[in-house]
Amino acid sequence: MSGEADGLHVIGGRGGIEVAVDDLRRAARGMRSTAATVESSVPNSLGPMPWGLPQITGALASLLARVIRENDETRRGAGVEVAQLRDLASATDRAAAGYAATEETARGMAAGLHDQAMAIAALITAATGPFGLLDEGEVWDVSVSTSLPPDCLPRPTSTDGLLAGIQSLGKAGSEGGVRVTEVLTADGSTTWVVQIPGTHGGWTEGGEVPMDWPANVTLMLGEVSASKVAVDRALELAQAGREGPHDRVVLSGHSQGGIIAASLASDPEFTRRHHVSHVLTAGSPIDDFPIPDRTEVLSLQHRTDPVHALDVSPPPDRAHWTTVEAAAPIDLPGHLTLGAHTLTAYRATAQKVDRSDDVSLRQWRAGLVPALAPAAGSTPVVHEYRSRRRWQNRAS
Repeated sequence: MSGEADGLHVIGGRGGIEVAVDDLRRAARGMRSTAATVESSVPNSLGPMPWGLPQITGALASLLARVIRENDETRRGAGVEVAQLRDLASATDRAAAGYAATEETARGMAAGLHDQAMAIAALITAATGPFGLLDEGEVWDVSVSTSLPPDCLPRPTSTDGLLAGIQSLGKAGSEGGVRVTEVLTADGSTTWVVQIPGTHGGWTEGGEVPMDWPANVTLMLGEVSASKVAVDRALELAQAGREGPHDRVVLSGHSQGGIIAASLASDPEFTRRHHVSHVLTAGSPIDDFPIPDRTEVLSLQHRTDPVHALDVSPPPDRAHWTTVEAAAPIDLPGHLTLGAHTLTAYRATAQKVDRSDDVSLRQWRAGLVPALAPAAGSTPVVHEYRSRRRWQNRAS
């Protein structure tokens, strides 16, 4: 189930099919319970007259006859109501099953295409690997070091704010950059906001920048990439053993950065160490990642951006997972596709998300904003990092 508002096509979340199916099934259970209550509250008959009751005549006899007659009418009426409630409950269950079956059929059909696409990607990697193309290799390590953040940074207090901070990462002078912002919130816990840039670096094996093209292939094949290791280590350095039991981690990324975010949120080893409360992605093919229900996901996808469709999977329709499909504001004349994938274009869509009245997007903001709002009198602390892929047994 989806909604359309402000040019945004919204799939999943509180307004999605999964929630609708749950609501229908809950309603069916309620109708059956009501039917049982009605049925049990009306006696089948008044039963036999007690022994020794004197002969009833006159007005009392008329009154008793009326009581018996009205009880019979009530019983017949209740029987009709009970039958109707049970019929309606059965119809509601069938509707819920129909919605669920349609969703599962669509996912099942797409799963075959996804598997084929991943198999082709593996073959391409195997074929190009000997030439050093699209192959990340295996004998590498990642170094992560602190760096100075820009003098002026947008605060990550909204959907757009999360994406705005990514724009300064991955550019000249900040290649391999990862930012972790430490936000003390009103309840005394800390939210660790992780911002991850998109693909930059080369096509060939051996580049210093972990977020390169070979890392994309590694991530989509479900393997461990240098870029994923870099982000994990950056968060570990920022926390320095200070993470509290009620702390949250918010992961946000553009393009490959979103794939890294989804991969970390799907990784049981990572989620054993961190409570990932929210994942925000822009232009990222993440639809097939098994992100747990306890994590709220918002995936922004432009219709003319081919990158988010590389996983060949439809957006999942889940209560915790909202996908926004939108037309991209084209800012590069003559380059429809390229313009659709830019972070600037996705920020424009994020701004619409922050203003939207859609029920799923309101729910997203209701959970995100408190997690990002600093406690009174506190100032968020920015931790900036640079990462490098280092090869073993060769000069780097």
